[in-house]
Amino acid sequence: MEARTTSPVSPKWQFRFDFFQQHGAPKTKEYREALKALPFGDKLKVNVNLFALFFGWIYLAILGMWRKALVVLGLNVILVVLSFVMPDIVARALWAALNIAVGMSTNYSFFMERVKGKESWNPFEGLF
Repeated sequence: MEARTTSPVSPKWQFRFDFFQQHGAPKTKEYREALKALPFGDKLKVNVNLFALFFGWIYLAILGMWRKALVVLGLNVILVVLSFVMPDIVARALWAALNIAVGMSTNYSFFMERVKGKESWNPFEGLF
């Protein structure tokens, strides 16, 4: 399938897109094996998006993935409300888990929207 990108992407994004095109989603065995063969810097480049890790729904909105941004924003609101009734350590663990999941799924989600044309509401697409 041809790439659907409407504008050129940076070499960093192109590297990620090529990797996903060749090896599939992060939840597949082929992806995990190919990721192990990469040098540490390239593993990090493909597997984690640091902007998404730290800025979550804002970065998703900047990338144009507004559906996923709304879901993550909703999850953030739910966590804020729940943090008033749960132990602090549990709330922090849930925040960390959400941020890590968003950081690890954003690259593949952007690939699916930008290259494959598949827009979905699932911010953790390909991860689980």
